[in-house]
Amino acid sequence: MKVVIWDDIVQAVKTALLELNTTVPPELRQHMLRLLTEEENEISKEMVSEILENYEVAQEKKLPLCQDTGMVMAEVRVGDQLLVEGGTIRSGLDEAIRLAYREGYFRKSIVSDPFWGKNTEDNTPGVYFFDLMAGDSLEISLLVKGGGCDNITALGMLNPGDGPEEVEKYVLNELEKKAARACPPLVVGVGIGGNGAYALYLASHALARPLGQVNADRRYRELEEKWKQDINALGIGPQGVGGKNTCLEVRIESYPCHIASLPVGLVSSCHVFRQKTLKW
Repeated sequence: MKVVIWDDIVQAVKTALLELNTTVPPELRQHMLRLLTEEENEISKEMVSEILENYEVAQEKKLPLCQDTGMVMAEVRVGDQLLVEGGTIRSGLDEAIRLAYREGYFRKSIVSDPFWGKNTEDNTPGVYFFDLMAGDSLEISLLVKGGGCDNITALGMLNPGDGPEEVEKYVLNELEKKAARACPPLVVGVGIGGNGAYALYLASHALARPLGQVNADRRYRELEEKWKQDINALGIGPQGVGGKNTCLEVRIESYPCHIASLPVGLVSSCHVFRQKTLKW
């Protein structure tokens, strides 16, 4: 049986969260540089230019990429032959968040109860999904999202028998109404199938893919590209000021569903896409 030390998890996740909130990956920077050449609207070009400048200042001075340093989500895939020594994975994740948000002087945005709670003062707890697998590996996929992009999350219960066209219409309709509020250009996750609750999980699971990772199924891969083009055709543009680029990538994940329903979950990131996967 493989043993992973609890404190090693804490330190790795803490380091990743400090990095995610202050540094953009090269792939995201390349996306923005491409947008700068593609946009024709001067206001749109200015918005992209300011986004790139923000990236540079944040990385140079170790400041947050956005004042909203978000709520931390983690997908944990743990092998049945793996033992964590010294504590639980959940407590390790909370401790890592606590340390990272204190050390980075990041904004603490979590309240202990939606109605009657006070600020927890350390940005805990995060939101965690656990998946038990065969083997002795451990993977933790981190996703940090601010309130603005999370607030456009949507769940649609479409008609059984609806096809990709109807699902795309639903996605486009939701984004046409809401995308400007999420600080585009966005990465969009779509979950199709399961039940209502699982469709939203699927959408978040899709969103948590690294940049550039497409669906392994050619049919869904083609839909991802088409939907991205059609979202961009809405003309919402960077930061909602109009333009050719509202969406950087679309990711779709599907799952078997009941014959009487077709759940569709929709989530997005903002232009600060904060994702990292750690492996042991």
